[in-house]
Amino acid sequence: MPAPGVTSEDPAGGGFAGTPPANEPGTPSAGASKLVHRLALATLCVAYLGIVTGGVVTSTESGRVDRNWPSFGGNFLPSPDAMLDNPGLLVEHGHRLMMGSVGILALLVCIAALLKEKRPRVLALSCGVVLLVIPPAVLGGLTVLYKLPPLLSILHVGLAMIFLCAVTLLAIVTAPGWIGEKTRLEASRIAPICSLALFAVISVYVQILLGAVPRHATLDPGGGGKTLQAVGDMVHIVWAFVVFTVLVLLAGKVLGLSKAERLLHPALGLLLLLFLQVFLGFATFIYQTPPSLVVDEAQGLVATGTFELLASSHQALGVLILMLSLLVCARAYRIRTLSLDESEMAT
Repeated sequence: MPAPGVTSEDPAGGGFAGTPPANEPGTPSAGASKLVHRLALATLCVAYLGIVTGGVVTSTESGRVDRNWPSFGGNFLPSPDAMLDNPGLLVEHGHRLMMGSVGILALLVCIAALLKEKRPRVLALSCGVVLLVIPPAVLGGLTVLYKLPPLLSILHVGLAMIFLCAVTLLAIVTAPGWIGEKTRLEASRIAPICSLALFAVISVYVQILLGAVPRHATLDPGGGGKTLQAVGDMVHIVWAFVVFTVLVLLAGKVLGLSKAERLLHPALGLLLLLFLQVFLGFATFIYQTPPSLVVDEAQGLVATGTFELLASSHQALGVLILMLSLLVCARAYRIRTLSLDESEMAT
């Protein structure tokens, strides 16, 4: 008979939902690696900062100050003096440097996982993270070369969010608390939370994409920028009500649980960030400026002011909400799987 917490299908606890083999409850077991987790966290932090910087690039139109890619102003490396003299170059080149560092960190995470990890699905996820960092990087370069076309810019955002979700999930499943999860709940109580949490992740992701539409609207020679911004704003606002409802329902259901602190704490944080995000979204809409015109690259930072600050903060907080909702979702499914495994073994 298998030891408690071990199923015959996954005797080594090798999957995302697998449990540690014959170890004391709550003790990080075979397969867990502190090195992989720390590298995953480092990758996640730098990726988040890089994406936030990318939001600043969009808000301030700094993406127009350098039409070269992958070089920096025609050089292999960016010029520190030029970046200090031109705030636009500082933001744009800083974004590229951060995301380049993310690619290196993702590769290090993959190598560390291949050497240290024993869980097949975690190994696959670490390899997937390396592959997922490439498409947004290529699309980011194409947006520079083709003068920030809205479609490529929106695809760039969408793929970057998928990469961020993969890195977030990798940081979650390599944490010691993932293998040592102790929370157990009845299937009838945790199953609705799992479904709601999954929909919350999807709805927040869609909302970020919808928000990227008006942010990347431009007055190109063919026109249509104002229409794109108006339609994008309307759909973004309508879907915001869906996201708000889902996240409030999710937090309410989690608050109704007992002895589920590992779900309760992120759910409370999610609720707090949600109300702050609503305020920032409203303020951003009030201060919104018309779609930007093509400008001279030498101007550096094209636009700075209240709107740019609000828009960048709104985008950064939205990404943080996506990461936190994914944390709630992953932990909910983990608890559900462990609870079902123990129920089956008890019978």
